[in-house]
Amino acid sequence: PLTDKYSVVMPVRGEGYEKWWVSFRDPTLDHLVEQALSDNLSLAEDEWRIKEAQSNLRRAGSGVSGNAELEASGTSTGSEAGSLELTALVDIFGRRAARVSAAKARLEAERLGELDTRRRLLLELGSAYVDLRFFQETLNERQGDLGSRRTTLREITKQREAGAATELDVVRAKALVAEIEVDIPQLGANIIEQRNRITTLIGKPAGDLGVGLAYSGTQPHPQGVAEIGVPADLLRQRPDIRQAERLYAAAISDMAEANASRYPSLSLSGLVRAPFDGSGGSESQTAGLIIPVFSQGALAAEEKAAAARANQAYLQWRAAVLSAVEEVETALASLRGSLNAVGAARRVVALNDQSLSLTRRLLENRGDITVLDLLDRERTVTNSRTTLAGIQRSVALDFITLRAALGEGSDVRIVQ
Repeated sequence: PLTDKYSVVMPVRGEGYEKWWVSFRDPTLDHLVEQALSDNLSLAEDEWRIKEAQSNLRRAGSGVSGNAELEASGTSTGSEAGSLELTALVDIFGRRAARVSAAKARLEAERLGELDTRRRLLLELGSAYVDLRFFQETLNERQGDLGSRRTTLREITKQREAGAATELDVVRAKALVAEIEVDIPQLGANIIEQRNRITTLIGKPAGDLGVGLAYSGTQPHPQGVAEIGVPADLLRQRPDIRQAERLYAAAISDMAEANASRYPSLSLSGLVRAPFDGSGGSESQTAGLIIPVFSQGALAAEEKAAAARANQAYLQWRAAVLSAVEEVETALASLRGSLNAVGAARRVVALNDQSLSLTRRLLENRGDITVLDLLDRERTVTNSRTTLAGIQRSVALDFITLRAALGEGSDVRIVQ
C-alpha cells in the first residue's frame, strides 16, 4: 500500500504520530503527498541550508581541543631548510565554545525549519486539493442546474405560446439560464488554477501532473473528525516554535561570544626549523597575552547589539507561541461550526429539491402556482447546493488547518 512508503523521523509524540491526509481515504491525495514530499523544490532548498549549517558548525568547532585555536604555516628556503610556525590562541573565557554553541543551535534551527516547510507544504497542498474538488463539484452542480433551467425555459416558452405565461416570464427564465452560463467558464478557470498550483507544489511544470485529477463525484471528507483533541504539548509539536527557540538559544550564545571577546586571551607561538641535510634543527617558543584595549568601545557596542538581537529572538519566540495557539483555537472553532452546519445544509438541499419537484408538478397540472414561483425555486435550489458544497469544503479545509496548526505531518519523509 502507498502508506507503507512513509517513515517517521524526529518523532515528537512518539509512535502513532498521525499522517492526517490518510484520514481522507483518498488514494489520489496520498499520491500527491508522496510526490510533494519527494520532489518539492522548497524542501530541496532546505536540505542545502542544512548542509551549509553543518559546514558552519564544523568551521566553528575546528581547532585545538581545550578551548584553543591553532594556526600553522610552513616555509622553505631553497633546498637547505624548512620551517613550521605554530600559533595557538587559548580561549580562556569561552569565546570559541560560545561560537560552537551558536552554530549548533543554528544547525538545529535549520533542521526544524525544514520540518516546518513540510508542515506548510502539506497544508498548502491539501488546501489546493480540497479547493480543486470544490470547484469541480460546483461545476458539476452548475451543469446540472443549467440543464434544469433550460428545461424550465422550454416549458415556459410553451406556456407563453399557449397564452398561459407572459413574455416577462420567458425573459426571467432566460436570465436564470444566462446566470449559470456566466458561472461555468469561471469555474473552469478556477479548476485549472488549482491544478497548476498542485503541479508546482510537487515540483513539476504546470500541466505535467503525472496523476489523474478528473472529478471523482465527491468532495474530500475526513474520517474520524470527532476524535480530534488538542494535546497539552503543543509547543513541542510545532517545528516553527522549536525553531524560534533554537534561534533564541543561538542569539544567547552570540551574546556570550561578544562578551568573551572583550577579555584577554593567551597566545602561544612556536617555530620549528629543520634543515634537509640531516643536521640538527632548532625550535623556539614564545607566549603573549592579547588584551583588546583600544577596541573596547567597538566590542562593547557589539555586545549590546548582540543583547538586542537576543531580545528580538526572545520576542519572536513568544510571538510564534501566541500565533500557534491562536491558529489552533481558531481552527477548532471553525471546524466545530462547519461540522454543525453540514447536516442542516443537507436537509435544506433535500427540502428545496422536493419543493422544486412539487412546484413543477403543480405548474404542469395548472395548480395554484405561478411561473415566478418556479423560477424562484430554481434559484433557491442552486443557492442551497452551493452552500452545501461550500460547507463541505470548509470542513475539509478546517480539518487540514487544524492538523497543520498542531504540527502534524511535519516529521514524515518518503522512504526512497
